[in-house]
Formats: sequence, structure tokens, C-alpha cells
Amino acid sequence: MLTPTLYLAESFLEALDRLPQDQRKKVRDFLGKFCADPTAASINYEPIHDTRDDRVRTVRIDRTYRAVVLHPRTGADYVLVWVDHHDAAMAWAKRKSFAVNPVTGAMQVIDTEFVASLAERQPPATPKPLDAYKPFELISDADLLRTGVPAVLLPAVRAIADLDDLAAIQHYLPAEAYEALFWIAAEQCSVDQALEHAGVTLTQTAADDLTTALAHPDSRRRFHLVDSVAELQEILDAPLEKWRIFLHPSQARLVARHFNGPARVLGGAGTGKTVVAMHRARRLARDVFTAPDDRILFTTFTRNLAANIRHNLRNLCGAEFDRIEVTHFHALAVRLLERAGQQVHVLDDATAAQLWRNAVEQVGATGFTEAFLKQEWAAVVQAQGITERREYLQASRQGQSTPLNRSQRAAIWPIFAHYRAALDAHNWLEWPDVIRQARRLLATQPLHLPYRAAIVDETQDLHAEELRLVRALIPEGPNDLFFVGDAHQRIYGQPVVMAHCGIAIRGRSARLRINYRTTEQIRRWATALLADIAVDDLDGGQDEPHGYRSLLSGPPPTVRVFATQAEEAAYLIDEVRALCETSAPERICIVTRTHRQVRETYMPMLREAGLPYLILEADAPDDIGSGVRLATMHRVKGLEFEHVLIAGLNDGVMPPPGTVTEAELLRERCLLHVAASRARETLTVTAWGRLSRLV
Repeated sequence: MLTPTLYLAESFLEALDRLPQDQRKKVRDFLGKFCADPTAASINYEPIHDTRDDRVRTVRIDRTYRAVVLHPRTGADYVLVWVDHHDAAMAWAKRKSFAVNPVTGAMQVIDTEFVASLAERQPPATPKPLDAYKPFELISDADLLRTGVPAVLLPAVRAIADLDDLAAIQHYLPAEAYEALFWIAAEQCSVDQALEHAGVTLTQTAADDLTTALAHPDSRRRFHLVDSVAELQEILDAPLEKWRIFLHPSQARLVARHFNGPARVLGGAGTGKTVVAMHRARRLARDVFTAPDDRILFTTFTRNLAANIRHNLRNLCGAEFDRIEVTHFHALAVRLLERAGQQVHVLDDATAAQLWRNAVEQVGATGFTEAFLKQEWAAVVQAQGITERREYLQASRQGQSTPLNRSQRAAIWPIFAHYRAALDAHNWLEWPDVIRQARRLLATQPLHLPYRAAIVDETQDLHAEELRLVRALIPEGPNDLFFVGDAHQRIYGQPVVMAHCGIAIRGRSARLRINYRTTEQIRRWATALLADIAVDDLDGGQDEPHGYRSLLSGPPPTVRVFATQAEEAAYLIDEVRALCETSAPERICIVTRTHRQVRETYMPMLREAGLPYLILEADAPDDIGSGVRLATMHRVKGLEFEHVLIAGLNDGVMPPPGTVTEAELLRERCLLHVAASRARETLTVTAWGRLSRLV
């Protein structure tokens, strides 16, 4: 007897997400029993009269709700495809058929009602000029079928005149077909190039071989094999996060690929880099480094990002989660030093400011501002681990916007020496010092560590010492290091060359190009902030993000500038109230450049309007309560919201006063780019007085 297997369709999770909370609980209770044994006599499969696919059945959740199941004629595969009120579930099932695409071999869902509505389209009676043809008119049926387009939808595809027409039928096309057609229409790609970009796989699958069809890479975009009742409950208990289950084939290949050494994945905002990194960590723990004492280290730059990743990995993983350690670099370095008996005293911002003032006053005028000196210290002295005057006079300053000759460096060095002496006198460390000491500890006093591989997220924000620390932590070998990042989102670190840190990635690099988070309109606006600016590829080269596109469409971002702060506030309140009519408040976020704006301007604004709100604090979870989110641009890194309102984007606020160097201005542009790319559906930008010159 075959063991039953259960699949969840993407459409099922979308339908479940729309149900009332009490009804979702009933569905979860039923599905636990269903997953344990879908063949049980207590599960009453009922056929549907007049359905186009006689394998479709319904099962009763309660008196009013039903789930729709693709029930096998042979074999033991069960696919949950929809759940809804009785009449709505029946209506949905009657207009759907499930077929194995004869060209690609993938299982596809076809809306028969849409097919029936297609008018017959005859080819043109007379030849037309080449520029008068629609995007797909000159492509053969055979080539269009290779993209995954079901044959019954060829007339609809040939009628498409532009990207708007393509977007209008996106809902009726399989994801792989839509994506391939998008590349052909938007980028004038050949069919073969479009198939490569879209990750379409062509295999031979028998029309009645449901098992093989469901295992197809393109089927896995919309059907997930459930491993156990426990996994099913974890999926159903979590908020709808399709990224946890449905991977694009290009992402799935990176997750499963065997690398002979360190690997790097680049990709713009919303391309799923962190998703790939998390699935990669899961795969390494489950299938590669499987000894009981083996550990996979997953690390990133900030506490908040580490907390988010830990939460999401806990939802994604099973028992292997216990062998994945998620932390941020600062905590990791402190733990290593304390394990060796060293005390760590990190310098706080207020004390650092006083020490800088003391150093400048003691040495005297140098002709350079304190802001410049701090930047030089961080970008040159600390970045290169310089401790002596001679080293500084000879150090490379590549990438620094203000040139310094030897005499100018000699005049500056006494300030740095005074500042360093003050740190040493009190055993204070800056974070680069902590990282450096941890790395040197590993070099001089090797510790027995369980790590077999490391996954590094947000690589662009790491300093050279942090990359060297990662290399020192993990034994060299296949699948040892996996880096993901995007220098367009660098808001903390300085450009570094991975090869200079002992990490050789040549020949093991990949790029993700499809933005799954934002609409194309928002992507263009966010990307334009960095237009014509050279951005590195994390290894000394230049990043060329050609083909970075979003397949989603929506309204263009709104930019409004008001005469007074009161007028801006009135507009924002009206916008938030309107958005709350269709979206949960926690899916809306007001983003500002500074903490002060959050506390003194926009929190009182929401409070006075009687709107619920929640400030995303530095170390607080993102989902601890309801209400419109309020956060700084730095805080929303790694998050996403249906609607983002960037408020108070005034000249003089962003960039802040004293921002003068090219590196500082680029960091501000990157920060605004990050904030804008958090939006999934709508982006609104407001200011009063004068709008920031960065826009």
C-alpha cells in the first residue's frame, strides 16, 4: 500500500489567509486529521456536479465551510487547493482544471471560465510592418508553449499589445509562463534567454503522472510537499509567508548547489537574498553537516535582523533548527572573548563624543572638521587596523573623497594617537577593536568550535575585520561560507574586497534579478535614487544590476511637499485612515530619518488623531502588537510592509547637517533607497518646507 502524500497549493494558503480567525482554527484542526491519514473513512470526499476536472472533490470543514482537494484516480497524492464558504468553494472548483503541461511537464492550474471567455483570434489577413506586430505575434506556437503557456491560452497571449495587457492576465497564467513572457516583452529577450531568466524546466511527464508532475521545479512554485503533521501545523499557525515554502527555481538551485568553497549571491532589494540564505542554512543542517555536534552559523550585522531571521528560521525549520545558531557579529565577538576570560568594555556614543572633543582641543587646529576626522578614523585607521604613525602615512585611502598629502596626515595623526591613548587608558574598545581582538584570539589560542559552515546576510555592511573573523571561524572546505548582499543597501560599512580578507569567491558567484517584494513602479523610484552612481560588487569589482526588475505592477509613488508641518500631518492622517479601510494597521509603516521625528512629531500626530500605533524600538520584536508602525529608516531594514509613508523628508533632515563627503552622501542615498524598497504596494513620500535634495 502506498503511503499518502499531501501537498499544499499556494492558492490554498491564500484562501486560508482570508478566512476569519475562528474559522481558520477549525481548518487547522481538520487538516491535522487529514494530514495524519487522508484515506480515513471519516473524511467524506464529495464529487462536484458539472466540474471541469473530475478529480476535484470537496471535504467538509463544518456546516458552512469546505476545502477543495485534488483527489487522485491512482497513486497516493492529495493536493489541498482551496478553502472557502460552501457555495464559494464549489464555484471556485467548477471553474478550475489541473493539468500536466505536455511541453514543460509541470502541474498547472487553468481557469476554464477565463478560457471560455476568450474570443477566437484570427491571424492578420495581410502582412504588417515589423513595428506594428504585438510582442508575441511573431513567435511560433512551439516557442510560446516552451515558456509554459497552456495551449488553450495562446489566443490570449497573442492578443497582448504591451506590458499592461500582460499584467491584466497575469492571474490566469502559470508563474513560469508569465515570467518568461515578461522578459520577452520588457527586455526583448529571445525565447531561450527568457527561459533561462525565468528558470523554466522542460521535462517529459505523462498526463496522468501526478507524482512526477508535482515534483517538477516549476510545480514547486505553487505546490508544497508537507513532510509531517508537525510541519503542517507550523505552516498553518504562522502568518501567510509564502516565501517560506515556495521558492523560485533560480533560488532553489542556489539553496541546493554544491560549492567547492566560499560563494557569494548578489541581488537588489526584494529579490529574496535572505530567503535563499535561510533555506541554505536549513539545507546544510539537514543534508550536509548532519553530525549531532555540527553547527551552522547564521550571522548578520544588527541585533534586529538577527532576531527576525531567528524567528523566521524557527518557523521554517524542523528539528534541525537546534543546530543552527543565529547571532549578530558584535554578540558573537563578545562571546568569544568572554569565553577566553577577557572582559569587554565597549565605548558608548556619549563618551566617544567627549573623547573626540578632548583630542581635538588638546592637539589644536588642523584645518579639518571633527566630522571629517571621525570619518577618517573609521574608514581608514580602524578599517585597516592602523596603530602607528608610519602605517597611517603609508596607508591607502582609496575611495575617500578628500585627498590628503603626507604633511596633512602627519598633522592629523596626533589627534588619532590622543584618542587611542584615552581608549587604552580605560580599557575601552570600539566595535572594530572587539572584532579584531576576537579574530586575533582565534589565531593565537585556537578554540574548539562546532561551526562547520557560516551563512552571512547583509554582507555589504560588514567591515574587513568582520569578514576576516568569519574566515577564521569556519574550517576551509566545500560549502563552508555563503554570503548574500547588495552594496546598493550599504548603510553601515565601507566597501571591502573579500579576496583581501582571505575569502576567494571567484567562479562561485550568482545574482538574483527578480524583485518579489515591490511593484515595478516603486522599484524604479528607489533605484533612481542611486542612478549613475558606481556601486561595488563586494569583491573589488563594479556591480552591474542589469535585468533587475519587478514582475508586479501598481500605482506610482506619491511625493507631496507642504508649506507647513500641520498641512503634512493632516494629509498623512487622511492617508493612514484610508489605508486602514483595506489593510490591517500593522501593515502600514510611517518611516522617518531620525528617532526625534518619531517621538516628537509623528507619534503625537497619530495619538491626537486617535489612530493605534506601535513604535518599532531598537531591540523590540516587530509583531508584538497591533497598530500603525512607526520607525526610523535604519530600523526598517530587513522588514517589509504593504504601505510605506516616508515622512518629514525635509532638506536639512536628510541628509543631516554636516554631511559633506561623497561617502556620507552615498550612505544617505542608500538609506533612502532601503526605506523606499520596504514598500510592497504603495509608497508615499512627504515633506514640508523644502524636499530633501536627494529626491
